[in-house]
Amino acid sequence: MTRRNATQDFMAHNQAMMHTYCYQLAATWFELHPEATASELVAFLRDQAHKAQTVAAEVYVAKEGMTTDEAMEFQVRHYDYRDLMRRELSANS
Repeated sequence: MTRRNATQDFMAHNQAMMHTYCYQLAATWFELHPEATASELVAFLRDQAHKAQTVAAEVYVAKEGMTTDEAMEFQVRHYDYRDLMRRELSANS
């Protein structure tokens, strides 16, 4: 077994939960909407992300003193992983 520190352990656990949740959410949504397209699934997931970001923005407003617009913009700037995902998925294909 490789030697890991607490941060690496947390990240591994967090990534496992996130990927499992995302997979199960997409699979369940397709079970409930068998006629749906991938584009419809992406739209559903985008809406779910926006709802979660709106709730997270409330935390930033309360704890960081940001406005709602600042909190949403912060998330747009810091939670966009698509370029990283493209590189990772391209390397693994």
